[in-house]
Amino acid sequence: MVKNIFFIHRFHFNKSYYENDDFQILKDKGYNVKYIDMVGLLKSSKLEDTCPTELKKDIIYINTKLEFKQFLLKNKHDSIIATCVGLQNNSAWFYRIISKAGVPYIFLDVNFFPKLSSQSKIKSASTQIKRYFEKISPLYLVGKLFKSFDLYYTSVTLKPALAVLHVKTPIRKRVLKVCDENTNIIKTNSNDWNTAKREERKPVNSDKYLVFIDQYIPYHPDYIARGINLDFTPETYYNELNSALRCIGEKTGLEVHIAAHPRRMNNDDFEFPVHYNITSSLVKYSSLVVAHYSTAINFVAIHNKPVVFLTSALFKGNCISTYILDMANTFGCKPLDAALSSLRNESADRLLSIDTEAYDRYFKDNFNSESCNASCLGEIIHQLLKESE
Repeated sequence: MVKNIFFIHRFHFNKSYYENDDFQILKDKGYNVKYIDMVGLLKSSKLEDTCPTELKKDIIYINTKLEFKQFLLKNKHDSIIATCVGLQNNSAWFYRIISKAGVPYIFLDVNFFPKLSSQSKIKSASTQIKRYFEKISPLYLVGKLFKSFDLYYTSVTLKPALAVLHVKTPIRKRVLKVCDENTNIIKTNSNDWNTAKREERKPVNSDKYLVFIDQYIPYHPDYIARGINLDFTPETYYNELNSALRCIGEKTGLEVHIAAHPRRMNNDDFEFPVHYNITSSLVKYSSLVVAHYSTAINFVAIHNKPVVFLTSALFKGNCISTYILDMANTFGCKPLDAALSSLRNESADRLLSIDTEAYDRYFKDNFNSESCNASCLGEIIHQLLKESE
């Protein structure tokens, strides 16, 4: 009988993980629910732990592969793992340890970057050259050969997942790697969909406001983990961003509010009210959404809100500008330059417009039909465990 449910993701624990993984629901059903933090092993040791103090009690920190192995062996008889860590070259060891320990696991494919209508896949010349030389270096080639062998060996000895919860249709190839004929494959809603459909109270007193979806530039953990160097300072970026948001607010007659990135540690960068862990409700009751690019853009489609995508000359030559262009194209609009000289030429009607056909396509490409399991993640996991007893 399963008593312990251990969640494992690639980043440090935070409030979003607590809510999306339905910690409280599972606790209320009597399970011991913990988050195993192995970020230094699965992502990067350079990432700052931004977990709020009040959630530290829900974390078990593991720093070495041996420590992970010993932990699983100790808890193998009454535990299950729920993870979104995919089986690939750099995580083969993770699945090999789980399989050898004999601990059952559930694979969660319920978070994803939305399908975009790409206009440009061209990377900057400097990025292409850098990656080319990295891939022909002897150290890289030897490491890739070893990891490829490791992945093959792990795939042969792999214990398949007890179940897979997935959103994308058809199911992604990277997900099928952990499945066999006995794996229970369950099509479900995305976390964003479940969050948006919960009862939400109006988050601010204003009847007319715009919300900026904070991307935590230039501190985003993905940039740190992937070694992406940005050629501008935080001060330069936030000075431009605050001016742009102020200008858009004045043009539309809307107050400006910030939906903080879940890993943001302070509010000092903005001159506007900053709100945490209520992005969906902020979008739901807003009159306009402003963003660079973000998976939270799903809330724009679900709540059918006009959106402005801000780009900047600061982003020239790196992946940020490409992501913004692709996301804007997906919603049937062009990104706007954050420079005031450009924004002053935009009309309020243009800023508040919606391309209905583009929104419909986005909705069809990224959200499930009514035929999927509509239960929340915690309820689905509980039912799976009851059925497997």
